[in-house]
Amino acid sequence: MNLLILKIRGKKLKNKKIVNKLLSWFLLIALVPLSICTLVQYYIARSSIIKEVNNNLTYIADSKAKFLDAYINNRQKSAATIAQIPYIIDASAEYQTTLKRYGRNSQEYQQIDQKYREFLTNYLEIFGYSDILLVSPSGTTLFSVNNRDKIGTNYNEGNYKNSEIAKVFDRSKTLMQVDISNFNYYGDTSEPTAFIAAPVFKNNQIIGVVILQMNNHEFNQVVNDYTGLGKTGETIVASLVGDRVIFTARTRHDPKAAFKRYIRVDNNELHHLYQANQGIKGNGIISDYRGKKTIAAWRYLPSLNAGMVVKMDASEVFAPLTALKNIIIILAIITLLFVIIAAIIVAKSISQPLIELTHVVQEFAQGNLKKQASVLSNDEIGQLETSFNRMASQLETSFETIQQREKELTIAKDQLEKLLAEMQAEAKQLASQLIQSEKMSSLGQLVAGVAHEINNPINFISGNIKPANQYIQDLLQLIQLYQNHYPQPIVEIQDYLEEIDIEFLMMDLPKILNSMEIGTKRITEIVRSLRNFSRLDESEMKAVNIHEGIDSTLMILENRLKATPERPAIEVIRKYADLPMVECYVGQLNQVFMNILANAIDALEERKIHNFMGLNQLKIYISTELTSDQQVVIHILDNGVGVPEKLKKLLFDPFFTTKPIGKGTGLGLSISYKIITQQHHGKLDCISIPGESTEFIITIPLYQKKT
Repeated sequence: MNLLILKIRGKKLKNKKIVNKLLSWFLLIALVPLSICTLVQYYIARSSIIKEVNNNLTYIADSKAKFLDAYINNRQKSAATIAQIPYIIDASAEYQTTLKRYGRNSQEYQQIDQKYREFLTNYLEIFGYSDILLVSPSGTTLFSVNNRDKIGTNYNEGNYKNSEIAKVFDRSKTLMQVDISNFNYYGDTSEPTAFIAAPVFKNNQIIGVVILQMNNHEFNQVVNDYTGLGKTGETIVASLVGDRVIFTARTRHDPKAAFKRYIRVDNNELHHLYQANQGIKGNGIISDYRGKKTIAAWRYLPSLNAGMVVKMDASEVFAPLTALKNIIIILAIITLLFVIIAAIIVAKSISQPLIELTHVVQEFAQGNLKKQASVLSNDEIGQLETSFNRMASQLETSFETIQQREKELTIAKDQLEKLLAEMQAEAKQLASQLIQSEKMSSLGQLVAGVAHEINNPINFISGNIKPANQYIQDLLQLIQLYQNHYPQPIVEIQDYLEEIDIEFLMMDLPKILNSMEIGTKRITEIVRSLRNFSRLDESEMKAVNIHEGIDSTLMILENRLKATPERPAIEVIRKYADLPMVECYVGQLNQVFMNILANAIDALEERKIHNFMGLNQLKIYISTELTSDQQVVIHILDNGVGVPEKLKKLLFDPFFTTKPIGKGTGLGLSISYKIITQQHHGKLDCISIPGESTEFIITIPLYQKKT
């Protein structure tokens, strides 16, 4: 009996062991791969969402940046157009004269205001600005469409002295070009605004500045457009001021953020707002000003000198993943229960199908991802196998889509970098030309100042040499009278006369005074040449004797024309025609003479250094003539090294030079070409015979056309 009980209990234990073992293996084989695939799918879905959101934010950021840059550029072009309207020019001149003479409350000012206000108000509606202001060169407001109480206000004084409108006025007047201010609060406005300033010229002279108050509707419409940004997305526009990044526009979560909210950067150069203001673009997961984790893309806005960040809260972005995660957990629990029941049923009924399925799952778990499960039934296992096969296909499709998008992004990045490199090269060229022009202007001011300062003491010395000479002659005559009437002086006087050699002194002193007089005359001639060459106070077009400009330039270069140990003196041969007074910009034309003559001297020195064909005589020929069609022609020829034929077409290109590195900038002939062709409506040609000579031919009209 006991033996029978033991056998029954043994069978029960064995059956229980088999059920538990089958259940454990079934759960292990079924749930572990399912869990791995589910996690893989979850993280792939997460990565896909992040990439898709990043792409969307990048597209939105690029679109907004392009629109804002284009919008600001169009605003600046329209400002330049307004400043050139004859009605604006006339209004600036008449308002300025009337306000200065009679005041803003005078009847004369009201008459001028009645004459122009309606037209200026129409311009305001046509171009879409909030206000139009006319400002004098001294900073006084002459006219305003919507703020009449601002008339008479001077932006260089009082509360507006350091305001953005005062700064943009000063930049536009100083640089003589269109400029835009930073956004800031102005007057009683409830939101930040910006101003565009454009200089107003009349007869090539600046007579005032037109300041246009921008209408923020389109700007705010772009910044506060939340299309594609869900319920939490927003756009931040901020500018770098010192060690702080200051918000310049309201945000979705803080309507009062403009110029009230800021982020202190300190030394954290990795901050996304700081990077955006430094021209560094990027995207990624960041913490925003609220301390919340967000997905963002940031860009630099060059037209506003500001950075822009487009972002969405990570909680909203990952909301579908959270729902998916909860669904996966619920499905896992249900699957676990189902697997347990199924395992028990299978273990109790059929073990062979379970063993076969176990082998398939084990093989898949070992890394054979190409292994496809055989669907032999429509039960839960069959559905699981079908879902797994479908999931594998979807993963492959997802990977191909991601690779294609990465290729497209790489191509777009390369195109953008190429465009940026071209823009940087163009900006570098323009900056170098501007620097060269400023250097020449500063040099002219220095020459004029030095000549003026030297002229005063030289005039003093020159004016006193003649009376000093007369005084010394009188003293010498007095000494001779003493010698005639007192031929026997005392011993002490006789010794001193011998010590100073009175006879040599009386003979040499007049010679010294004569040499001093010659020296002062020479210095006076040099000072006159320097002042004639600089002529910075004569920036307008006027009629002059161009021969004086050539001679003044040669006087300045006279030291380079003299003989040196390496070469003989350079002979200058002038053949001037009888020319009338020529209309030109004197200072600019003298700059052209200086550039061409300096290049001629360099060519002659190079020829002598290399001893071309045993040349002993170095010469520069300068001739002028007046043609029958009233054209003044100036020939400057040197017998230097010449210019190779293949380089002649590059002579007037910016930064091209045949001189050694560090000796030339390559801008002299380029600037000279623009001065002759653009400023004087003439021609600058070069005729060169390599190894023999180079001739520059300057042709300008005798009279310039009135513009």
